[in-house]
Amino acid sequence: MILVFVGAGGSAAVDPEQYPTTVEFFKRLPPEITGDRLFQLVCEFLRTQRRDEQIDIEKVLWTLGDFEDNSKPFFSNSMLRWMTTENQLGQLVGSRVDTANVSEVLSDICGNQLKPLRERINAQVHQFYDKLPDEGKLSAWVKLLQKLEELDPVLEIFTTNYDRVLEAVIRRAGMRVATGREAKAVRMLNTNLWDNPGKRLGDRGRLTKLHGSVDWKRENDYIVYDTAEATGDRAILYPGFKGDPEEEPFIKFHNHLRSAVREAKAAIFIGFAFRDRYINLILSHFPSGIQKYVFSKDDSLSDLPSFLTDCWHFKEGFTRETVEDFIQRLDVESLIDRTAQ
Repeated sequence: MILVFVGAGGSAAVDPEQYPTTVEFFKRLPPEITGDRLFQLVCEFLRTQRRDEQIDIEKVLWTLGDFEDNSKPFFSNSMLRWMTTENQLGQLVGSRVDTANVSEVLSDICGNQLKPLRERINAQVHQFYDKLPDEGKLSAWVKLLQKLEELDPVLEIFTTNYDRVLEAVIRRAGMRVATGREAKAVRMLNTNLWDNPGKRLGDRGRLTKLHGSVDWKRENDYIVYDTAEATGDRAILYPGFKGDPEEEPFIKFHNHLRSAVREAKAAIFIGFAFRDRYINLILSHFPSGIQKYVFSKDDSLSDLPSFLTDCWHFKEGFTRETVEDFIQRLDVESLIDRTAQ
């Protein structure tokens, strides 16, 4: 089985304007978000913590999540401690804050400022990623996946992206890859495909969207897709999510990734920045000696994690030229031997 893992750079390679990476997403936020006082305070706080790092939307959302986490003791909530020291809490709510009313103030901020800010950011996710790609821009993707499917029809494709680029590629290439989108009158996602982590689907591959999809929506106990409504209870783990999911179908998606990693005969990473420690921990359990390839621009990574020390790194990113180079470097004989085992 060949494992393909796709991050934001995999979609940005198709169209960087339509599918911005995490950093570009931050740069293109509208004034109603960048002008929000709580948003500005988070950015100010992050600059005091990591002066040499670029702020992006994930860091903002991580910080908001920590601030909202009432289970943390006061002294370990670094942003709250900073805001108290800098006398920012009172300015944020327009009233005096002391030990007697700090809990009430925090509740007010989380309910009346933090929640609306997060909702505006989530709405921006849909505005950026809810469009289908121009199929004329998919040639590099089509060439890569068709070549891999020739070698082994059981492709396990994973992505943390919300957009529908990979669905468009699979359709364009005429591939036998299950997506859970079955041709029925009711467009209900078939999550049964992931009930048995690691179990193969005969001679078909599978696409697993670890963080959900921009067009998935919850209806009762089901997920429907390709709905006309742009609002509602979307089945997405929004930008900034890091960790072990606590709800379905995301639990079994991640369990499936764990199983696939242990059984992979080759692993190909496209546009993934390896900044998610939780996913990196799962990926660190690849069998020794398998072929590993990374398509990612050199300036988009700080360092590759240790489990990729013996990989081929295509530092120009994901292009038709690097796909051609990849096909030339691919150790086909070794791969065929492994997938036949």
